[in-house]
Amino acid sequence: MKYLVLLLVVVGGIWWIRQQRRPHATSHRPSGPQVMVPCVHCGAHVPENDAVRGAHGTYCSATHRDAHEG
Repeated sequence: MKYLVLLLVVVGGIWWIRQQRRPHATSHRPSGPQVMVPCVHCGAHVPENDAVRGAHGTYCSATHRDAHEG
């Protein structure tokens, strides 16, 4: 009986360690390289997915878009 309990503890420990090492699916971080685009106003490079688009190009924020496009 004590060997059965020991076996369950070992199997449970292995399962727990594997769960801790697995990457979480809830992570919203993109994997791999991203395309970076410069802000027309200040020149800072931001990820293309985060860039704010305007009539004259891409910007790092809505504030810079409004300041540049007036």
